Amino acid sequence: MALVKLTDVYPHMAAEGSSIIGFTIYTNKDEKVGIVKEILVDEETKKFRYLIIDIGFWVLGKEVLLPIEIAQVRTTERRVDVADLTKKQAKNLPEFNDDLKLDRDYEVRVNNAYQPANSNPSIQPAPVAPIDPMLLNTTATLNEPS
Repeated sequence: MALVKLTDVYPHMAAEGSSIIGFTIYTNKDEKVGIVKEILVDEETKKFRYLIIDIGFWVLGKEVLLPIEIAQVRTTERRVDVADLTKKQAKNLPEFNDDLKLDRDYEVRVNNAYQPANSNPSIQPAPVAPIDPMLLNTTATLNEPS
C-alpha cells in the first residue's frame, strides 16, 4: 500500500478552498498547534490516511503526520481539532519529510506517539481465574492411571 500526496493525485485540490490544506490545527484546549500542509492518500483505496501538519507553532520547523481518524475537521471554521494532543507528544512525533520511506515501522512509531500518556502499550498478563482446590484434586484423581 503506497501513500501519495493528495495534490499529486488530484492537483486541482491544491487550490484554496478545495480541500482542508491550510486549515489550522487546534488541541481540545483550543490551543493552536499548526497548519495542514498536505494530505496522504492510500493509492489503492483513495482513502485519506494522514494529514501532514506543520507544528511550527509548538516545535519550530517540524512537520509530522496526524492519523486522519483522530482529526475532527470543522470545515466552516477552517480548522481541525485533535483531542488530547499534548506538546510532549508533538515533540516525540517522528519528523516527516518528502524523502522519508513510509514503512510499517514508521507508521507504528507515529501511532504510538499519539497514545495517551497514561496508556501502557506493553502486553499485560491475562487475569488468573480462581481454581477450586477440590475440583483440581478430583480431576487429578480421575486422570491417574489405574
